[in-house]
Amino acid sequence: MLFKFIFSLILFASSLFAEVLDVSKAFVLSPSIDEQGVEIKFKFGENIYLYKDSFEVKLGEEKINSLLNMPKSENTGEYEIYPKDFSLFIPLNLVKEHLKNGNARLNLNYQGCAKNGICYRPQTKIYDIFEKFGKFSIIAFEKDQKDEANPEFTELSEDQSIANELSSKNFFISLATFFGYGLLLSLTPCVFPMIPILSSIIVSKGGSLNAKKGFLLSLVYVVAMSLAYALAGVGASLLGFGIAGALQNIYVLGAFAAIFVILSFSMFGFYDIKLPSKFENLISKKSKNSSGLVGVFIMGFASALIVSPCVAAPLAGALLYIAQSGDAIYGGIMLFVMGLGMGAPLLVIGLSSGKLLPRPGGWMDEVKKLFGFLMLIMAVWILARVLGAFFELLGYGVIGVFAAIYLGAFEAANSGWAKFKKALCVLVFIYSLMLIIGAFLGSKDAFSPLSGLNLAKNDSELNFKQARNLNELNEMIKSSSKPVLVDFYADWCASCKEIEHITFKDAGVKNALAKFTLIRIDVTSGGVQNDEMLRNFGLIDPPALLLFKDGEEQKALRTIGFINAKNFLAKLEKIFK
Repeated sequence: MLFKFIFSLILFASSLFAEVLDVSKAFVLSPSIDEQGVEIKFKFGENIYLYKDSFEVKLGEEKINSLLNMPKSENTGEYEIYPKDFSLFIPLNLVKEHLKNGNARLNLNYQGCAKNGICYRPQTKIYDIFEKFGKFSIIAFEKDQKDEANPEFTELSEDQSIANELSSKNFFISLATFFGYGLLLSLTPCVFPMIPILSSIIVSKGGSLNAKKGFLLSLVYVVAMSLAYALAGVGASLLGFGIAGALQNIYVLGAFAAIFVILSFSMFGFYDIKLPSKFENLISKKSKNSSGLVGVFIMGFASALIVSPCVAAPLAGALLYIAQSGDAIYGGIMLFVMGLGMGAPLLVIGLSSGKLLPRPGGWMDEVKKLFGFLMLIMAVWILARVLGAFFELLGYGVIGVFAAIYLGAFEAANSGWAKFKKALCVLVFIYSLMLIIGAFLGSKDAFSPLSGLNLAKNDSELNFKQARNLNELNEMIKSSSKPVLVDFYADWCASCKEIEHITFKDAGVKNALAKFTLIRIDVTSGGVQNDEMLRNFGLIDPPALLLFKDGEEQKALRTIGFINAKNFLAKLEKIFK
């Protein structure tokens, strides 16, 4: 009797001080669907089990436990439990019987405990099953309770949550939501390169420009841009890869850069670019105000695909929804509306052209020259994605030297404005020389052109390992004794560069990442292996930051698109809680 009492006391004490496994780790569910049916894999944490009596499977409002081949249970003497990992299979014919308007809802209710005596509150997992043109898909629906110990916890990443919202929200609410997403994306580097493109188009119209025509040009540009996002997004989701990423090669980028060079030379007055009169007459027979709209449309369409290939959470969420549900039309409409939101600031540029800008005059020639150089800079920026940092710094430097001299760096200045302009041009000239020198010194950052003079090794730089294929990546994640950060990166990705130069440069982030194994997947050049790694994690294109603990991805902490240092640091800290 004494021995039993001591043993019970020890067992009770150990349960008090035992570490409580997070519910997200205690019960890990993985859904999948094929032509045979739905499979839900249950993976338990160490010493975790489920109660048989509390385990309920419902399709719609009907409990279907009796219709399924349930896993084998064990009798503890007091109750029946499921002590081991198992797979729950639901035949597709059974799912079809519960379809309403191509949708069926699967509810899983369960409760389990740890063998140390600690029990978890009842859990609910909800999945939506979609049928489109005979093709089935399953999406987790975020309506389950949150972990009371961590109220902010959610199992789904931001892009998956957005995908779920698309499946559940009203059509018009979704339209408004994605227009708002677009407005937020307009504040990211994705849209910045489009500003000089559109501005150069507007400025090139010279004296014929007014507010009405400026707005029309901007509207055509934005509609074309939105259409490109919609078509590229639908194509990327249905085909399983990012079209924007596929276009990032020397041939496509070289052709687009050549267009910018041709446009820039027209800004300098070497020639005029006009559509053939036959096509202009087809566009508008009554007014010259609409001439050139086809060219503007083409520029807008191409700009979205080539100039700004980056993926943020709203875009990734819409792409994920299309890929999972097969509803390309619905997802495409949302992407189109999101593109309109992204282009809203560009409409302001067009509308202001006749009101906010000074009246046409001699100043316009100087502005056209300036935009000519901006177009050349854009050409270098595009080619730098495949030609590297040396070409980028050297190209910027050479263009800057020409621009400074062309705009009057070494000309006589008599008036106050002329002296101010000359001073600016001299500064541009000096900085351009620094860029040229920096290129040959091995510098990689245009904002620190002479950093190559620092011969001391910077030990504070993050040391990323490279994974060449999926098997190698999985092995690196599983073998790591530390948490793992996987960074999907590409040279042509604007947001990737922003994360590299802003977020990863933060001292707090560097200190936190010292506790992680860092892995970088460079998908700049594409290829079968890179596409496989992207698809394995449900990604379309970079940027994406994935965090792993004990070999399992923490999906709630997944980052799609740019994230600032403060918010990223908060995610890193959650890994150790």
